[in-house]
Parts: sequence; structure tokens; C-alpha cells
Amino acid sequence: MKAVSLGASMAITMAVAVMVIATSWAHADDMAEMISRYRREHGLSTVKIDPQLTAIAERQAKAMAASGVMDHSVAGSFSSRISGVRTNRAAENIAAGTHNWEETLRMWQASPGHNANLLQSRADSVGVAVARNEQTRYKTYWAMVIAEKSPPEPKETKVAAKGKSASEKKPAVQKTAARWDSGSGENPLSVVKNFVCKYLCP
Repeated sequence: MKAVSLGASMAITMAVAVMVIATSWAHADDMAEMISRYRREHGLSTVKIDPQLTAIAERQAKAMAASGVMDHSVAGSFSSRISGVRTNRAAENIAAGTHNWEETLRMWQASPGHNANLLQSRADSVGVAVARNEQTRYKTYWAMVIAEKSPPEPKETKVAAKGKSASEKKPAVQKTAARWDSGSGENPLSVVKNFVCKYLCP
């Protein structure tokens, strides 16, 4: 009976101790706007709130608050957590002990590594989350995931050629822009030529 009471008490304590501060979409948009404003000051593109990145940030913030540990790996490695999201590049910033979003953002801006993540040149999406646990040293835990989301895979659209019988009709491929990783070192013109030749060259 004593063990059951203790177990029930611990379960209630854990449920109350970790509290995720649910940010409304309006508040999340404000966070994204502050990041976007900072990026515009550096001649970079804006970012928008992304549900997938927000879910990853929430998982990380909750895990840090539950454990009282500020570390990128408490919810699993970042590479494993981001693996289900189609991105070209992605990065994560974490913080603990700050009182609000403005203070957290200023702290990241003052840190070269965190600032480099905020200023990823081609980032277009972001997710931010905060969680609290009053029983821990830092109380408040922040996570931000910023990324360049990949465009969807190009689809081939088959169009019947005009003025030909059904037996003579050949599929035409709708032209789409070739996508390449800028870190590959491959000449973009060669990529486009290879892409076009794949479908149109003899």
C-alpha cells in the first residue's frame, strides 16, 4: 500500500512538474517575425513557422525540462529527430534559464555558433518551443529548429501530343527546375544539361 501511494504521488509530481508553455500560432508567428527581422538586417530571407519543425522543438524542450539537462541529445540525436523531415540543411539552438523569448534570442545572437544557425543563408522555416519545470535548476528550457525545407520531388506530367494517333503519341515531360545541393561542387549548368538530356537528348 505504501509503495502504491508513493508511486501515485511520483506520477502526480511528474505530471505537474513539467509544463510545456503552449504558444499560440500568433505568438509563434511573433517569434518567427523577430528571427526574420534579424535575418533581413543581414540581407537574408525571412522564415515562417513550420509544424514539423515546431513538433521537433517541442519534443526537445519537453525532454530537457523533464530531465533538467540542457543537451542536444536528451530527446535523441538531432540527426535522428530531423530525419523524418525533408530538408536541405537544418540546425538546432537550445537555451535554459532565460526568462523570455527576447532574452533567449539576444543570447543566441551573441554566441557565434548559435548566431550562425540563425543566419543560415537559405533557411526558410523555423519551429520554436519552450517548456518549464520548477523542480530543476534552470526552470525554463528553449529549443529552436531552423531549416531550409526541400521542395517536393519533381513530378513528370504526361501530356498527349497534338495531332497524332493514339499509337503515335509520346509522353511529353513537363520541364521542372533541377535541384542540387550547393555543397556538391557540381557545376549547376552541368546539372541542368544532364537533367534535360535524361529526357530529351537522343
